[in-house]
Amino acid sequence: MKPYKTIDEQIAILQSRNMQIPSIEFARRILRYENYYYVVNGYKAPFLATTSPEDIYKRGTTFHELYALYTFDRNLREMLLADLLRIEHCIKSTIIDVFSSQHGYDHRSYLREESFNSTGPKNERRVSFMISDMLKLIDKQKRHHEAVQHYMQKYGSVPLWVLSKVMTFGKTNSFYACMKAGEKEDVAKVFGLNARCFKALTDYLAVFRNKCAHGERIYCHAHDQHHPRPIPQLEYHELLRIPRNQKGYKYGTQDILALLIAMKFFMQPSRYAHLIRKVNYSLNEKLSKRLHTIPVTDIENIMGLYKGWTSLPEMGLRET
Repeated sequence: MKPYKTIDEQIAILQSRNMQIPSIEFARRILRYENYYYVVNGYKAPFLATTSPEDIYKRGTTFHELYALYTFDRNLREMLLADLLRIEHCIKSTIIDVFSSQHGYDHRSYLREESFNSTGPKNERRVSFMISDMLKLIDKQKRHHEAVQHYMQKYGSVPLWVLSKVMTFGKTNSFYACMKAGEKEDVAKVFGLNARCFKALTDYLAVFRNKCAHGERIYCHAHDQHHPRPIPQLEYHELLRIPRNQKGYKYGTQDILALLIAMKFFMQPSRYAHLIRKVNYSLNEKLSKRLHTIPVTDIENIMGLYKGWTSLPEMGLRET
């Protein structure tokens, strides 16, 4: 365990490691309210000249630059979260519409193995676990959630469109994974996808939805993954002419570009174009003017934003 350091001791450490701090009072205020771990340890990597035997910053690096990257990532989370929540709602609504049209609204009827793909031991276990999880959720929320409580008291059952209000994005994706093959395809078709791609993209979106909601670092998502779960290779990768290596496309499968590609399938074109403009402005207008030691292209590369990414809103897929 590292010993506790006062704010002034933290500032002295940064100065000893070649970081310039033009305003000590500004640095004190930021470290007091934002925390050294979140600001410095979270965003120092692009500014480091070496990490051995200890961190040394590139010549000219200022505390203001480090904080600029920190605030850029925070703004990025806030921009993305608004649309990720809309996407989550849209996905839930589509799953509800397809599933409920076939299996009704009474959870005592639709939460049965017969309503799902329980063929084979693996699917049977997965369905059984999911149903048990949903029943526990109903039992818990009937005492806490007003709508669930109302339906249970008045009707003795909870429609899926009410239950979905207390289902996380992850639980929704698990529910989808258990659905019958034809119904899964019907859901995916609404978004111009097949079931396999739909599941992979929604799983990826759910990860970012949670990271954004919990204030986690996201701009370098690809570098943070111990067990990467990339999105499938899609036609947009080809349209962007992303270079390949032995593992596939170098960008756009497990980074911010991958997220933007995934979001395109689930957003209205005008809103998606607005999002791309906002991300581009935040990066190439606001952040770029606050960086002096490194070019903003270093951050773009970390995010996987390969050249031409701003043209995504105009790109359309070939009809099959």
